Amino acid sequence: MKIIKSLFAFAAFFALNSVSAKTITERWPQIKAYHELITQTYHPAEEGNLDPIKNNAELLMQKADDLSVETMPEEFRNPKTIETLLSLKKQTQTVNDLVQKEAADDEITKALAMLHDTFHKIVSMCQPEKK
Repeated sequence: MKIIKSLFAFAAFFALNSVSAKTITERWPQIKAYHELITQTYHPAEEGNLDPIKNNAELLMQKADDLSVETMPEEFRNPKTIETLLSLKKQTQTVNDLVQKEAADDEITKALAMLHDTFHKIVSMCQPEKK
């Protein structure tokens, strides 16, 4: 019974986070486009396959360029989110620079992991307050 309750709690938590993320991407199409590409590049890198990020680093940079305060929905605009968005853009540039200079795979992987974490910080900042 304890396992069933734990599984239910985990499923409910995941569902709530998925709904919140969907709402964010519905309201901010540019973050949706960025999310689609970071997902296609980060998850293979977790498994040691850096080809997707190496082939798409410039495109990811373009998607980051599309993210701006002007395109950000008003309800998400606050100093902390804006600061984190600027950090995301800088980290995306760093990943692109590492790929362009053919840096070591572990260096690219580390930078991409930091970038992925920053992306998720933005998503969590844009979630409605839980009561």
